[in-house]
Amino acid sequence: MTLPQKILDLDFTHLEFFENYVISELHEDIVLDLEKLHRLIIACNDYYGKKNHVYISKRKNNYNVNPTIYMGLNDVKNLCGIAVVSQKTSSLNMAHFEKNFSKIPYEVFLELPDAIAWAENQVKK
Repeated sequence: MTLPQKILDLDFTHLEFFENYVISELHEDIVLDLEKLHRLIIACNDYYGKKNHVYISKRKNNYNVNPTIYMGLNDVKNLCGIAVVSQKTSSLNMAHFEKNFSKIPYEVFLELPDAIAWAENQVKK
C-alpha cells in the first residue's frame, strides 16, 4: 500500500488522504453525528476540492453512527462512494443496516485492499 499524501487528526478520527480516497478510523466510543459529519466534509473538501473521491471507514474501534447523517451526504457531489471495512460481526451488521440510508454507492468489506480496489473503480466511473 502506498503512503498517505496527508494525515489529519481530528478530535474524533484519524484521517489518511490518498489520491482518490480517504481512510478514516474513528476513535473508540464516539457518536458520529451531523456535527462531526460536517467536519469530515470540510476536511475532505479542503483536501480534494471538487475532485471525486471515496470515503473508507476502517472500523477497528467500537462507536455509533447516527444513520440520519447519510441524508447530509446528498449535497456532497464529489463523494463517489462509501466503503466500510471491518472484521467484527457487530460492525458489519451495523454497516449493512446503515447502507439502507445511503443514496450514494456504499459497500462493506472484510479487507482494506478490497475496499481500496473498489474505491479506485468508483472514482474512474
